[in-house]
Amino acid sequence: MYTDQVLCPDSFPWRFSNIVASEKNLIEVMFSNDKIITNPNKITDLCKYQLNLYFSRELTSFSLPIISQGTVFSSAVYDELLRIPFGSTKTYKDIAITLGSPKKSRPVGHACSLNKISIIVPCHRVISSSGGLTGYAGGLKTKEWLLKHESQLKYKLTEY
Repeated sequence: MYTDQVLCPDSFPWRFSNIVASEKNLIEVMFSNDKIITNPNKITDLCKYQLNLYFSRELTSFSLPIISQGTVFSSAVYDELLRIPFGSTKTYKDIAITLGSPKKSRPVGHACSLNKISIIVPCHRVISSSGGLTGYAGGLKTKEWLLKHESQLKYKLTEY
């Protein structure tokens, strides 16, 4: 396994984004306040580069090789998350309907809670049917920060 770490912006609720990769795929991006020992490779380097661009408002779409996680259902949920446009949101129910299972909003939420590739697989873009923010592995402050960050950049990009 290879590891690296991105220093997050001061306004971000977490100090670091920790990156874990294999030789060929990104495996995990999780938040931490602790420094880790790094052992980078080309995948962690690319992820670190793209996360730095994302945090500095210069990147709206990631291009990283990721490894499929979990069950067939979870993988289908993650594929749908990757289709949510930058600066946009969908509800858990929207995703369940897209997957052909309109009554599976809760399993969609559960799959999101198990997502190990934060930000890159954008589970922060999924909200409740009422429009409210619900569960996020990094905490609701982090989810709110990410959505605000993306909406500000989306607005900036459409000004011109």
